[in-house]
Amino acid sequence: MRKRTKMNHHNEFQAVVLAGGKGSRMTELMASTPKCLLPIANIPMIWYPLQILERSGFKEAIVVIAEATKSDVSVSLDKLGLKIKIEFVGIPGAEDLGTADSIRLIHEKIYTDILVISCDLIANVDLSDILNLYRKHSASVTALMLPAPRLPNDFVTPGLKNKQKPETDLIGIDNNTGRLVFLASSSDFEETINISQRLLRKHASFTIHSKLMDAHLYIINKWVVDFLVFNKTFTTLKGELLPYIVGKQLSRPKQCIDDKTSMAQMDLKEDIFHFAMEKESSLDELIKKISAFNDHSTDLEDAYNGDIIRCYAYVSNEKFGLRANTVQMYHLANAKISEWWDNDKNISQLPSSVSNTAIVRSTQMQECRIGDNSLIEEKTSLKHNHIGPNSVVESKTRISQSVIMGHVTIKQKCVIHNCILCNGCTIEEGTELKNCLVGAQHVVKSGSQHSCEVLTDADRLIEI
Repeated sequence: MRKRTKMNHHNEFQAVVLAGGKGSRMTELMASTPKCLLPIANIPMIWYPLQILERSGFKEAIVVIAEATKSDVSVSLDKLGLKIKIEFVGIPGAEDLGTADSIRLIHEKIYTDILVISCDLIANVDLSDILNLYRKHSASVTALMLPAPRLPNDFVTPGLKNKQKPETDLIGIDNNTGRLVFLASSSDFEETINISQRLLRKHASFTIHSKLMDAHLYIINKWVVDFLVFNKTFTTLKGELLPYIVGKQLSRPKQCIDDKTSMAQMDLKEDIFHFAMEKESSLDELIKKISAFNDHSTDLEDAYNGDIIRCYAYVSNEKFGLRANTVQMYHLANAKISEWWDNDKNISQLPSSVSNTAIVRSTQMQECRIGDNSLIEEKTSLKHNHIGPNSVVESKTRISQSVIMGHVTIKQKCVIHNCILCNGCTIEEGTELKNCLVGAQHVVKSGSQHSCEVLTDADRLIEI
């Protein structure tokens, strides 16, 4: 069992991993497994962001997670050899906290600026450049943007046959300064996007990107955390808090706020400047006034135009990155992770393809990962699969391009292509499955044929 660790109070940044989400867009996968433990290449999803942090020099991290899953997650991570020290903070009961709510939950543990990362970020990013951008401008928030993942032309998402489109972020970035000036989801608009005159006047040259992905990795100033704790109207970071703060860059405090002004007297919609100015010391102001540095080279105005709130976007051109927050993106991560990972010599390799406790009798196996204590019988053909622990594949069965989770039994003479088989399901003899998702503990009857279906018991589709 991973020991609870008391965090040191001398770090420049604290790392926070948000792993308490209930995966509302992928409930079919989560009838028996919390989202952060869903396997990608037979490794729990949460390993990937923790590996990013460890590789970037972080020694400690706070992981916010559902109280009921703390033990399982701790045991899973103990097997993977991470050196980063983890403090788990449990979300009590069956609460479904938003990302901003999760930060509020741990606010007493936060003593400095924070790096927030989602448990579903699968990427090969080096954090040093985004941290340096944040430092350079003493930013309020700096957000990581990655190229939006491209789906291969022949890619099919297992399950119901529908034209599922990846979520598109609309990200406005100033072409001269790298300022993040606009942030929204395309689903918030029908046909046109209205841009305020104030934004157009202040940022004469900016681009709204639709082929970038908000990676849900943010460097956040401590004053923003303090503001979030005080203003409880925000429940999410990406959807609510960040667009609000990005918009506030265009504003100014309406009146000078002095020490005699109580919190109760301030308008909640305007008090953000109180928190921002409280963090900005007189020395900071003096340095900006006497420095020749200016983040905009087109005029001789004050540095940052006197802006108290400053948000930036760091656009990374890394080779791969996605958020495994839908069935489609989860399946794409599994399909591409070995190719992506093995081609990058700068990152630690994934654990061994075939566990030394697995029994593999097949002589026809190509590019597969086999988990602990799994049994692959002879006269089977396996190509491009991830097969989890304690699973059994009987003889005369063919499986390709599929994700098989733990404790799955696949009987003789089955043909399975491009499927996701969840924990504990059983595929009986002579079954043919193509582009299907089979739910946890479900039994697919012998001799049946299914294509582009979700096969599960309706009462199992409950959120954990």
